[in-house]
Amino acid sequence: MASRKVTRSAADKAPRDGTSSQSHRVAKLVGGALIVFACLCLGWLLLFRFGMGVGGVAGPASLPSPGSTPTGHPTMPPAPLTDAGISLGHPMQAPALTEQQALVIASQLEPNAAAHAGKTHAQYVLLNYAGTNTSASHADLSNVPAWMIVYQQIPLAPGDLSADPTPFPQTHHDLYIFLDTNSGKEILAIWV
Repeated sequence: MASRKVTRSAADKAPRDGTSSQSHRVAKLVGGALIVFACLCLGWLLLFRFGMGVGGVAGPASLPSPGSTPTGHPTMPPAPLTDAGISLGHPMQAPALTEQQALVIASQLEPNAAAHAGKTHAQYVLLNYAGTNTSASHADLSNVPAWMIVYQQIPLAPGDLSADPTPFPQTHHDLYIFLDTNSGKEILAIWV
């Protein structure tokens, strides 16, 4: 009888104690976990770095303003700003001034409003303003990067009831200050 030579593959030669298949399972689990982690990191980067997350740009998050979505992105500005010819856009570049610096400058420009406001917040925006007058200080502005500082719920001083006994329907007002992100100079201020 002729003897047959049987060849065995490398897998057949491996010990059958389960260590090889167990190490393959561990490697698959670790690889899968790394892929999930990489996807989460990429999602976080896209969400927060490229303006889809809180704050709009890399850096500290800001509170949403009245004209923004819950993530802080400008949408339609509040009606008083729209009525004044202002629209807002979303900047893609990081500002030269930080949010904290902008808040300090605005509080120096309007100390009374800063001291008495019920709510204060800042948002980095692109300012578009179709000026209603021909003043050089309020010329048309198009896509100007600006910090919008909002002082809300500033109490109105009570009027002289002897002069006008009719009560004023509004007890509070808001102030919107737009600061140049490079120089910190006031671009525009609107009381509503």
